[in-house]
Amino acid sequence: MVGWILVPCLVSLRAEFDRLAPKRGKASDGALGDQSHAANSSDHNPDETGRTPSEDSDRVNEVHAIDVDKDLRKPGWTMDRCVEVIVARHREGRDDRLQNVIYRRRVWSRSWGWTARAYTGANAHTDHAHFSARYTAVQERDTSPWGLLEEDDVTKSEFMAWMTEWARSAAGREALARALLTYDPGKDASGTVHPGGIINPGADAAANPTVGAAWALNRAIVASIVSHQIRDRVDQVRAAVDALLEAGTTAPAGTTPTVGTQVNARSALDAIGAGEVTAEEAAAAVRAALGADRAAHVGRLLAG
Repeated sequence: MVGWILVPCLVSLRAEFDRLAPKRGKASDGALGDQSHAANSSDHNPDETGRTPSEDSDRVNEVHAIDVDKDLRKPGWTMDRCVEVIVARHREGRDDRLQNVIYRRRVWSRSWGWTARAYTGANAHTDHAHFSARYTAVQERDTSPWGLLEEDDVTKSEFMAWMTEWARSAAGREALARALLTYDPGKDASGTVHPGGIINPGADAAANPTVGAAWALNRAIVASIVSHQIRDRVDQVRAAVDALLEAGTTAPAGTTPTVGTQVNARSALDAIGAGEVTAEEAAAAVRAALGADRAAHVGRLLAG
């Protein structure tokens, strides 16, 4: 059948779907009805040459219905959402160009206040949504926006919600980590250092005033490891000294005291001469100061 046009308001609705979802599937798109439609009263039939549920006042051969494929291929958008936007605008009185909407075994109609009812027709409309326009001249010619693109505007709260969800994902965490660890503002062509960088502690700071976070983190890890190693060594030396001092106070007779309690020859002789030590202590002091062999020699001389 030739010589028909689609009412202008539905031309604009289809165009708005195209702008909303440029990559959408169109396998189930349609306007003019097939033979099964032609055999019955349908909004898909041209109103001057076919059987339609109503008639308009002009003599233009117009089709008053379109089918739009449900496959929008647009993140965040489904045909359910599109139907909800369009039906809500009609229910709230912000639009009045449609008579019926059918999708997924449900039908919304101007006849009963745009509430949903079960649709029992032969075609369940599960692969596309059906939109029927009214047969009134003013509504047929009204090509004003349908509200889909307005709903596509991202609000700040929606953006923050999406960003939060993305940041929690594996891909988001990896991207944020890479951005953080590779950020190095350096300086611009005029030599101005941008804020937010990490000060370069190296000798090349004059030419390279800031460093990337990855380099700084690496240096911090190395410094932390080295500081732990130094602290461990200091603790080991301190423990060894404490052990020597402790051993020196409990050294058995006849053994060499630790460095913390050793005496030299003068201090040993001074102690002996002053009579401040016993004979056994004097002998131990001499052995400690002179060594066992020399102490024995001194002992033989004294006994001689």
